[in-house]
Amino acid sequence: MKPTVKAFQDDIGLLNELKKQASKGAPKESLHVFAHDDARIDCIVGHATSQPADIAHLVADRYNEEDSELRTVFSGFGFDLEECDDLETKLANGKLLLVIGQSD
Repeated sequence: MKPTVKAFQDDIGLLNELKKQASKGAPKESLHVFAHDDARIDCIVGHATSQPADIAHLVADRYNEEDSELRTVFSGFGFDLEECDDLETKLANGKLLLVIGQSD
């Protein structure tokens, strides 16, 4: 089963969704954050003193690759080429993505 993808325009929306998923009992192994901006993703999932320390512990992985590397990661989640292109376009347009998959 393919994971669910949620797109966010801002960090606050993503952080709120991560907290919501955690409160629903979603294991961190099923939560994966994607962004094209290193500094922005570090701020969201740790490495920034302004964010709650537990945010870094809510996600399994964070990705900031681009183009073919990112498409490879997305295809590993089970997305086809068209879906990978769509997700890459969303990131290129400044969106943050949360991929919610099944934990092993």
